[in-house]
Amino acid sequence: MRDQLAARSELLAQLTSHLTGAEVAGRTFRPYCKALPPPVIAVVGGRGMGKTYDLTWLRDVCGHVTPTAYLDCADDALRTGAAESPESRSLVTEALRLLGIGFTSAGPPRAPTLQMTRLFAGLVAVASGTWNADQDERIAAELRRLELISPARGNWAPVVQSWVAKLMAAYAALPMPLPPVQKFIEVSVEVLLQELFQRGSRKAVGWYGAYPGAQGSARWGLTLLGSHFRLGGDQRRRAEYFLGQALRADLDAAYRTAGGWLLRTGRPLMLLDNAHDELGEQLVRDCLTHRSTGHPDRVVVYAAFRRGDPSVLQGAHRLASLSSAVGLAGSRGDGLCRHPMVAVPYPPLPPAGPETSDGLLSHVDPDAMLPPGLPRALYRFTGGRPLAMTRMTDAIEELRTTARAATPPGPHAPAALATLTLRSLLRHRPATPLQAATGPTLAEALREELAPGEVGELLTRLSPAADVRSAELLLPAAAGMTTAELRHALDADGWPRCERHFVADHCLRSLLLHRLYHLDADHSSWLGMHSRLVMHYAAAGPVSWHAYHHELAIGRTQGAVAHLAGSLGRPDTSAWLEELLHIASAPCFDGLAERRGLAFTGGHRDPERRVERLLNAAWLAQDWLDLPEARLEAAVHGALYALRDDVADSSVLTDAATHWAESIRSGRPLRECDCSRRTRASGGND
Repeated sequence: MRDQLAARSELLAQLTSHLTGAEVAGRTFRPYCKALPPPVIAVVGGRGMGKTYDLTWLRDVCGHVTPTAYLDCADDALRTGAAESPESRSLVTEALRLLGIGFTSAGPPRAPTLQMTRLFAGLVAVASGTWNADQDERIAAELRRLELISPARGNWAPVVQSWVAKLMAAYAALPMPLPPVQKFIEVSVEVLLQELFQRGSRKAVGWYGAYPGAQGSARWGLTLLGSHFRLGGDQRRRAEYFLGQALRADLDAAYRTAGGWLLRTGRPLMLLDNAHDELGEQLVRDCLTHRSTGHPDRVVVYAAFRRGDPSVLQGAHRLASLSSAVGLAGSRGDGLCRHPMVAVPYPPLPPAGPETSDGLLSHVDPDAMLPPGLPRALYRFTGGRPLAMTRMTDAIEELRTTARAATPPGPHAPAALATLTLRSLLRHRPATPLQAATGPTLAEALREELAPGEVGELLTRLSPAADVRSAELLLPAAAGMTTAELRHALDADGWPRCERHFVADHCLRSLLLHRLYHLDADHSSWLGMHSRLVMHYAAAGPVSWHAYHHELAIGRTQGAVAHLAGSLGRPDTSAWLEELLHIASAPCFDGLAERRGLAFTGGHRDPERRVERLLNAAWLAQDWLDLPEARLEAAVHGALYALRDDVADSSVLTDAATHWAESIRSGRPLRECDCSRRTRASGGND
């Protein structure tokens, strides 16, 4: 798996080298992108597809070669900071402050620190909209928050003390009664400009003379900026938009001289994670809007989206893959940098080998001590989703290290490794610094990452549902969301749809079902949800395979066996076999030994017992938590052949015997649906 991630990182390094002109992770890509501005690169993929992994990797490898800033647009800290003072802060101002800090903290060691004078002055003007003569401590605290983008970094405490004293004196000199807010902003700006002018920043601050209505006056431009922000609505949006351009102007000023470019070697890199959030869309839209009005800049922007249909992505040049972007960048005339925005999909990772997944765990298990079918089962379960694969392989590596330490030296594999299954892996509790044995299981932790919060809790209850109607039956009466809202939440996170499952991703659905089964010690929630669906489908009539499907999930097989045995002689044998597969696709977390015993025991004279054997064999074959094994192929083949004389068209079972055995051998499902087709289309086992 690390090979696949490394291959994608290699492509990303080449693309970033092309756009920034810098060496990235030891890779250079020529010719460099000469166009200004460079395109915004939108990476599009659902939860767990590795977008955060790659953006943080870029931050780490690029931060020492070119100014680099990373921002998680969904970070709760942004909302917390904005909520502390809603009249003088917003999500945008908090984001710009953190981006400014990121840029000033990164870059080549030999290059001078970037100056964020324009951004600093604008944020001070905005903050001053809530200041007055009796808030010296609050003013000092706000100025300290801005230290890392201030022009006096490293010597900030005495500067803050001096500024606050000057502000208090200026406020005290204002006539009584108290003047309007704009007057406080104007006085604050006056004190600010005096300090900045003394530090040689007159030219930088003069940039605010271009603010709408400022008529060339930086003082009046900053005053209007602070006043407009406090007014809210469209006026605040105008101020936020201008603050974003202040950040870009500061970056551009650092590269305006040949020395600035040579010292920094590469263009600045802005990494916006979770840009599908409203904040991220606004930052990207403001960037594109400013560039479209004839203001090119040097900033290379990567923005991660969970879906490809946000309005900000309309008109983006869409490519088939990351390798397509690298190829276009190297084409004659640089076909990549002609576009304002380029969208690149982030699909699941392909398996390690050309046709199998046996190499997925080679870095974890170099001595081949794990069960031989585990790598393929791991890929089949995760569908190639990088987050799930990473968490599960990390857990395997931890188990291997622990088992090897507790086992005497020798050629034999520790028992814990030789018998490892996906079921036992999901129950494993990964060690953490604070919770060595009491933390969440791997299944719980992974489920929380893929479906966090209230949405994940409610989807756990709805995980057995096949459609919206059955989901509505399972939704608790006191739920804070409707099924339509949950469907929208799944769509917003980039989860796909399937006509046979309300939660249409196999990995996520399995984790939710696992959570539902273990929600109570007596499994009452699991039994209750499936029993409710059994009654629903039984009442709907006529007899439906859906009811028997959910009966199997709670361990009751008699009804399904009787129904299938009673309909053995129906004219359409294909429909009978399809119905059996539907029933046998039921999830199950218990009774594995009994199912194996029934599936692997033949020689029955009673047709009902032969049907029971086939049902359990198909049930095992469709259990993606079980490891594929050769004897299951033989069991399925034998069970199908044993029923040929009992059905109307024996050729259907003969063909199925060959097809099912091949599917089990190659890790394909016996019954296709949209979930399994997506896995195969993304490079699954064929």
